[in-house]
Amino acid sequence: MCAVFEDADLGFVSIRDINSRLPCVDLCRFYESRVDGEVLISVVSIGSWDENETLNVLNILVGLRLNPYPRGRNVRLRFFSAEEVPSVLLLIGGDTVLGEFEARACLVARFGEDIRSENCQQMGAAGMHLVHSVLGTKVSLLAPDSPDALERAVCDTLEREGEPAAEPLNSMILLGCLFGEIVRGQVELASSWLPLPQFQPWPAVVFTRSEKSDGTDSVAFSPIAHIGSLLKSRERGSLGRSLEELKSTCR
Repeated sequence: MCAVFEDADLGFVSIRDINSRLPCVDLCRFYESRVDGEVLISVVSIGSWDENETLNVLNILVGLRLNPYPRGRNVRLRFFSAEEVPSVLLLIGGDTVLGEFEARACLVARFGEDIRSENCQQMGAAGMHLVHSVLGTKVSLLAPDSPDALERAVCDTLEREGEPAAEPLNSMILLGCLFGEIVRGQVELASSWLPLPQFQPWPAVVFTRSEKSDGTDSVAFSPIAHIGSLLKSRERGSLGRSLEELKSTCR
């Protein structure tokens, strides 16, 4: 591979500052080339992409995506692998807006590992920040059109970029927590995030009231599940409808 790049006068230089920190360097290495004035980073793997190799490379990719001082004005990343590359690496290593959102989201959501109800409000705030900074949309927790604005930002991105390389799990968690906080702000009942068996592994929002005509005193709602459905269906209007249905149920 090195000879092919050099024959094309592109260069193929080992990135020492990355490879020296890569525990799986015997199986996977990063190389840098210059293509039409752009930087091309090649990830070359002869391994089987076990959990350790995948995690090691994932950490490097997140650092590359979020580096405020990139290696060049335009940086592209490509994989050359003996085995199929894990889809999560293709998503985070890709040059899409959703890939950048997912890279930033994974720093907070951590792929849902040990997600706790008491952290959902903070993750919702992180989601609101990323929707503004990455998707370019301001979302207010109390504005009546917030579900539509959030939905429009997500659907416009998906329709522009096509099917993502992998399920954007971290994005789903942060966007779901943001939607949950929007719902909590617009339903006039006391509410809290709680772990419920029927919605595992994700926490749900539970609304409570002292009395209700059918004898129950609580209503459970899973905003993360609704965002997961939106990411798959791209059905516009679904978030607003689910909020209105919830309001009706909680009256």
